[in-house]
Amino acid sequence: MGKSIGAKTIPLLSAAVISLTPALAEEQFPFIGISYGYHTVSPEITQSTSHGAVALRVGKQTMRWRTTFIGEFGSDYTTAGVDVDYILLDELFGTPKLRPYLGANIRYMHYENDLLDESDGYSFGAQTGFIIYASDTIDVDLGYHYNIVEGIDGADTSRGATISFHYFY
Repeated sequence: MGKSIGAKTIPLLSAAVISLTPALAEEQFPFIGISYGYHTVSPEITQSTSHGAVALRVGKQTMRWRTTFIGEFGSDYTTAGVDVDYILLDELFGTPKLRPYLGANIRYMHYENDLLDESDGYSFGAQTGFIIYASDTIDVDLGYHYNIVEGIDGADTSRGATISFHYFY
């Protein structure tokens, strides 16, 4: 039987919405992108399994904030959701070519595993990484995420690394 949205999720969503409020007044830079991620799902009852997935990404970025909507597709692992990132250290260095960030995410998750009764749920968690500016219109994002999985009995966490390429238009 699937789990309902937990008490931890509502504060996470509220924090994401509140964090976007200051960014609405800043200049915004829309982007589209693609990524490849390698994710490990750790079920409570079996060994961890790893999956590669390709994602389509669309979002907007300001000098301090980035919001990205993501659809990720793999053979046994599919997600759709939103990331909200805060770009660090700009006050110290202006706008360097290498910018670290911290963020939060929430995603619908479809995970196929023959040992689990359910395959649909959601995950939420945090991510960190670096944005590397290749040019004025292209960046490379190297990221790592760690998520708690809910709604899929037996699945516990999802974590992994991602490389993304974004085009600003």
